[in-house]
Amino acid sequence: MKAMILSAGFGTRLKHYTDELPKALVPYRNIPMINYQLGILKKLGVDEVIVNAHHHSGKIIDYFSENKFGLNVTIIPEEDILGTGGGILNAEEFLKDEDFFLVVNVDIETDMDFKEMLKYHKHNDPFATLAVQKRITRRYLEFDSDMRLVRRAQENTEAENEYAFNGIHIISGRIFEKGFEVKFEDILEIYFEVIKDKTEIVLGYDAGESTFKDLGKVENLLT
Repeated sequence: MKAMILSAGFGTRLKHYTDELPKALVPYRNIPMINYQLGILKKLGVDEVIVNAHHHSGKIIDYFSENKFGLNVTIIPEEDILGTGGGILNAEEFLKDEDFFLVVNVDIETDMDFKEMLKYHKHNDPFATLAVQKRITRRYLEFDSDMRLVRRAQENTEAENEYAFNGIHIISGRIFEKGFEVKFEDILEIYFEVIKDKTEIVLGYDAGESTFKDLGKVENLLT
C-alpha cells in the first residue's frame, strides 16, 4: 500500500521554528514530527511513502538521504507551492496505479485506528474517505445521515452532522481520471467538485473518541 504525507506548507503558525526548518522536521517530543507519521504508516503495512516539499525542501531531501526508516520514501519538491489538492495531483506518477492510497497531514498526532478506517473505505468504495470527529474547530464540514459529504458548514448553523476534519484521507485512484489541473488548490475543493453531479461520493469516517492533536499550533507542540 502507498501513502502520501503532505508536508510542503510554510508552517506559519510555528514561525519561530520554521524560519530555519521545514515544518516536517520541527521537533515534537525530541524527534521530527514527520517521524510519527512514518511510524504509523509502517505499522499499517505501507511500504511506499510520497512526501511533498516546498519550504526548506532541501533539508527534507537531506534528511531522507540520511534516514531510511525501512520504507521506500520519495520526495517531490514543489517549485511553486501547490496546496493539498495540487500536491496530491502532482504525485500522479507515483500513485495513479493504486486502487486507493492514504494521505496524512504531517502536523497531526492521533491514536485513531487506521485499520478500521481502511475497512470502512474498502467496504464502501467512495471517491474518498475523510477522518472526521466531533470536536471544536473554526471550520466544520457537513455530512448527511449516511455520512456523505454535503458542503462546508455554514456559519451560525447547528446542523446535527457537522464534523471537524482530522487531516487524514483515503483517496481512490480515480482522482487521476477526472482531468483536474495541477495547480494551487485545496483538496476539499476537489471533493466538492466531484460530488456535484452525484456520480461520486465522499464519506466521513467518524474517529469517535480517539485523540487528535494539531501540531501546527505552538501550544500543542510543547505538550
